[in-house]
Amino acid sequence: MNYVQTSATIVTNDETSALLEAAARAGAVERAALEDEVVRRHLGLARHLAGRYAGRGVDRDDLVQVANFALVKAIRGFHHDRGEFVPFATVTILGEIKKYFRDHCWGVRPPRRIQQLQADITAASERLLQSDGHMPGVHEIARELGAEVADVSEAMAARGCFSPTSLDQPVRDGSQPLGETLSWDEAAYAFIDDWVTVGPLCEELADDERELLRLRFVEDRTQQEIADLVGVSQMQVSRRLAKLLEKLREKAVVTEAA
Repeated sequence: MNYVQTSATIVTNDETSALLEAAARAGAVERAALEDEVVRRHLGLARHLAGRYAGRGVDRDDLVQVANFALVKAIRGFHHDRGEFVPFATVTILGEIKKYFRDHCWGVRPPRRIQQLQADITAASERLLQSDGHMPGVHEIARELGAEVADVSEAMAARGCFSPTSLDQPVRDGSQPLGETLSWDEAAYAFIDDWVTVGPLCEELADDERELLRLRFVEDRTQQEIADLVGVSQMQVSRRLAKLLEKLREKAVVTEAA
């Protein structure tokens, strides 16, 4: 006879099978009572599996709740003629916990490929740790998964997306908040404001005029480089740019006045 330890309760697989077989034959009221008994006997299993994922940025009680719902799902989806219940329930519960992490637990949601790669990295790290006895590095994990080192590094760096560091958190005990130590280039905001103003005005320009602006201000080419590309003199490029910018300034003034 096989036994399963669930918290302080020892449940035999034979007892579970008997309860599930009886539930499959019973009416609605009796079936619900029998399923509730199976749930009660396996709550320890659900708590144990949820505990594997504790400390990963999600409240333990939330994980236990997900595991309990998954246990109910496993009971209702189990067919007694397809093997034992506990292995089936374990796979179902772990799958639902991983799905919960994937769909609901990102503070900042990375692309799906990074989410999937994180799960693969966790499994590969455990395999390599068991076989080699040390925590594997990025290159070892990449070889194990057959993935690019850059992709593995990106996925490992994104682990903080589950629980991002608060900008109000002190850098050290008693020190200033993290947000006050960050700096930014205020000129970048001025550029964005200018671009929002100029962008719509450029839509009214001819194709060759937009190309001239792109070469000068997007690709940051010199007037001489533009002249060589277009096949004119540097002086002609200079005059045309000056005339074009003046036209845009005049349109901008009219737009702001309106």
